Amino acid sequence: MKTVAELRAQRAALIVEAQTIAKKDNLSTEDRTAFDNAMAQADAVALDINRAEKLETIEAEQRSVVAPPRPQPGEGTETRSAEQRDKDVAASYRSYLRTGKVESRDLTVAADGVLIPTLVADPKIAKKFAGSIYDIVGKFKTDTGAPVKMPLLNDTAQGFVLASTGITTTDPSVAGVTISIDDYRSNPILIENSLIKDSGFDIAGFVNSAIVTRYLRTVSSAMTVGNASNIGGLTAITAGVQSATTAVLAYKDFVALMVALDPAYIADACWTMNNTTLGLILNLVDGNNRPLFLPYNDGAAGRFVGQILGFPVKINPYLPNVATGNKAVQFGSFTEGYTFREVAPGIVVSRLSERYAELNKTGFVAFARVGGAVTDAGTSPIMSLTIK
Repeated sequence: MKTVAELRAQRAALIVEAQTIAKKDNLSTEDRTAFDNAMAQADAVALDINRAEKLETIEAEQRSVVAPPRPQPGEGTETRSAEQRDKDVAASYRSYLRTGKVESRDLTVAADGVLIPTLVADPKIAKKFAGSIYDIVGKFKTDTGAPVKMPLLNDTAQGFVLASTGITTTDPSVAGVTISIDDYRSNPILIENSLIKDSGFDIAGFVNSAIVTRYLRTVSSAMTVGNASNIGGLTAITAGVQSATTAVLAYKDFVALMVALDPAYIADACWTMNNTTLGLILNLVDGNNRPLFLPYNDGAAGRFVGQILGFPVKINPYLPNVATGNKAVQFGSFTEGYTFREVAPGIVVSRLSERYAELNKTGFVAFARVGGAVTDAGTSPIMSLTIK
């Protein structure tokens, strides 16, 4: 069937033909017959135009209801909004955790991929704080796990001299640290299949939360005390000061530690300590009986619990308590003084359905490849308070 545009052009040509005949001075019998035939055909085409327009309207309505086929990988362009894309990815992830099925084309969950759960209330999940050290250290990602050499340059000993002085070479001090990778995995998270299929709580949210908190606790501990492999610990930093009194914290210890840090690192400096040490600091006052620690009203939201001498405090539960020989408090720029490395894409989750089939359970295992090192080029961006 011709399109509406083609039919309209045909009708217009017939009308022009009829008009040309009608303009003659003397119409013969043949002219009158030709005129009548042209107008009759034009009226017939007008009916065809009405039919074509109705058909186009129906087809447009059908297209608005029935979605077009989704393109295969590499075909077409992404037309969804970022928000819709995130929803589709989350739906696919939930489907994978529940059923092992993944929509390979656009991560949209299949219609039968998720069951509507009932009858089980949301669980109460135990919590353990991983601290905030992961948030404040320097981080970078690599595509592979090959060792990475990080140069450490120190030009602080050099300056300008009088022009009359003889020329000498003044190369900066060059060192480096190699950040290698350790392969980590979580122990399997086993969940009853009946709970996965019939429960009312967000299974994807639970698995995500469990995996992420396990990861943060693991790498935060390794960054603090080391892991005897490829992750160096912050407690290995010896630069800083020793407390004035044996096994005791005092106001003057924090003043000494603060002024020991080069002002070049002050802009993003903060304090770190565990919660027990913070409890001791809450009782410290200056000579005018003013508290050393000032809490923030929004400490929980900002992840900084307060300030000491004007600098924010972060909790690191893996730093040791106040005891002789322990580095109980640290102060400085952690983005400059420590570098943590993660191999892309980060945490990877695998679903184990067959391995635990006889238990009627499904296991979820996460994998990550990470490394880390103290990155001090020579002027100590992080200072430790060692207890006397």
